[in-house]
Amino acid sequence: MHNFLENKLLNYIFRGQSWSPPGSLYIALCEDEVQDDTEMADLPEPDSAEYERKEITRADGKWTDPEQNDGIISNVEEIKWENVQWEATIKSIAIVTSGTKGQGDILFWGDLTKEKVVTQDDSISFAANSLSVQIDN
Repeated sequence: MHNFLENKLLNYIFRGQSWSPPGSLYIALCEDEVQDDTEMADLPEPDSAEYERKEITRADGKWTDPEQNDGIISNVEEIKWENVQWEATIKSIAIVTSGTKGQGDILFWGDLTKEKVVTQDDSISFAANSLSVQIDN
């Protein structure tokens, strides 16, 4: 979990400060590691005008129930970028609050188990149940 979200949740729970979750979530593909303190301006996304973040649906039925899976939530359906028109080596991802590169806030991040070399007209995807989020340190 990124420092931004940790701080928002702690302030909400313990200090009574208001906070509303974002209306939409997006996956940002990253060419280098993301850390708890990575700033949005420094998020290492592919440097191509054709690169786009992928919106992910916030809905029951699109994600597993963490109460049934030891506090882990995972995607139910495949998440896929098809026939990309950019090239990069993807090493990690970030779940962010804006579809526009350089904007929004980082909520979660994680390294891929194996980096993915993406070439022109390639696809990159996360199979069902392969993108998991857990709130633990």
